[in-house]
Amino acid sequence: MKKQTFLTLIIAVATTITVKAQTIALHSSTGVQIIKGNNALALAYTAAQNGDTLYLSGHTFTPPGAFDKQLTIFGAGHYVDSTLATGKTFINGSVTLNQNADLFYLEGVEITGNFNLATNQSINNVTIKRCKINGNTDVLGGLSNPSTNLALIGNVFIGAINLSNATSVLIANNIIQNGFFPSNGNQISNNIFFNMSTSYYIYGDNNEINNNIFLLPNISPSTGNSYNNNLFVAASPIYGTTPTAIGNYTGIAQTAIFVNQTGHAFDYTHNYHLQAPTTYLGTDGSQVGIYGGTFPYKEGAVPLNPHIQLKNIAPTTDANGDLQIQIQVKAQDN
Repeated sequence: MKKQTFLTLIIAVATTITVKAQTIALHSSTGVQIIKGNNALALAYTAAQNGDTLYLSGHTFTPPGAFDKQLTIFGAGHYVDSTLATGKTFINGSVTLNQNADLFYLEGVEITGNFNLATNQSINNVTIKRCKINGNTDVLGGLSNPSTNLALIGNVFIGAINLSNATSVLIANNIIQNGFFPSNGNQISNNIFFNMSTSYYIYGDNNEINNNIFLLPNISPSTGNSYNNNLFVAASPIYGTTPTAIGNYTGIAQTAIFVNQTGHAFDYTHNYHLQAPTTYLGTDGSQVGIYGGTFPYKEGAVPLNPHIQLKNIAPTTDANGDLQIQIQVKAQDN
């Protein structure tokens, strides 16, 4: 993006924060279009073409009935302490992707409802990163027309995750309050599993399960899963039928794992860094849990796009008719 175009985008979004308006900067090959109003996201979606990028201000947005285009969407983030200047970005309701939404990318929003890929549709190369999803995450179907190459990275999942119509999924460095029902043949690495439900953490076969932290004992009644260098509170985890289990840490007291964490629910005030990061190492030599691996959890889940850290906008113009605006923006490299 050209520097002048990006500056226009930042000022347009930042100045509208003051009036708490729904504002979206739609960036395309032809320039930037600023869209405001109570139906800003639906309007921006209608105007967008495949390959376009939408930047959502801190506000609550209502999604269209479904996303059926190849889009990139950035919000301002979902941690309160990282969005003081902008406010959090909420999508109120459920987000559904239809079959033409290959390459869909979503980062830095909180979804109040579910996140769904249309049942029995092949929707591929979707990335969900640094979001919080309060409902279920569903990729439903019978694998006759599967979705492939999905990436779920650095998110907070409150509801359950059903990947019955998905293959080749990367589930990395997430905080997962429930579990997977089911997951088959996927890579599950460096997550924290709380498991608020009474069901199993992972129901499914032939998964590669490395470097995770499991706080409750029921793991898997499934077949052929591989468990490597995971940390378990349970002294004798249930691995399922014909598992491979190498280098796991078992019988670790929950109070000895994290710097500050209690219970079995996600909490923004908790600190999920390990008390002993050099003691519990994963298969790659980095620590187990969300701060290890290829995609270490980013503090505050700040999205990749340049982040507005500070904004001071005068309520009125000065004697010369000028409006004083101070905006501090930090570039992001990941």
